[in-house]
This record gives sequence, structure tokens and C-alpha cells, in this order.
Amino acid sequence: SCTSWSVHDSIEAAKRGAAALTVCTTAFVVLGRAQAKSLGHPELPLAVIPHPFGICTREQVRDIASGCVDEISQLLQSGAKTGG
Repeated sequence: SCTSWSVHDSIEAAKRGAAALTVCTTAFVVLGRAQAKSLGHPELPLAVIPHPFGICTREQVRDIASGCVDEISQLLQSGAKTGG
């Protein structure tokens, strides 16, 4: 799924020193956490947005983005680096 690969990519970015997190929908939180754990980075932050996302209008997507920008900023500022 996209979530699995997004988690993988976030962890790879973190290993290279970048602050990283993965954005996923409510339907894929368990998968995202399991994938992060299986890749050895259970602490990878997840910013969670409502599901389903793919059927949203542009206006709804803008509203969702506006609603989660503070959470994403806080996660990144709180040390979302998982590399080592």
C-alpha cells in the first residue's frame, strides 16, 4: 500500500538526518505503526487524516491540510528524526 512505502521512505529520510514523519489516513494507522516497528523505527511519527481521502474535493483536501498543518509542524519540531 501507499502507507507501507511512505513509512519506508520516511524512515530512509530520517536515517539520512532529515526530520521525518508519515501522513496516513485513519484506515491505515495500524498498518503504518506496524510497518515502522518492523523496520526498526516504532517511534516514527504519524500525522493522521480522515479516511477516505481519495474521494475528497479540492476544497475538502485544502480543509484537511489546513487542519493538520499544526500537528505536522509540532511533530517535526519535537524531534521527528528517527535515524541512527
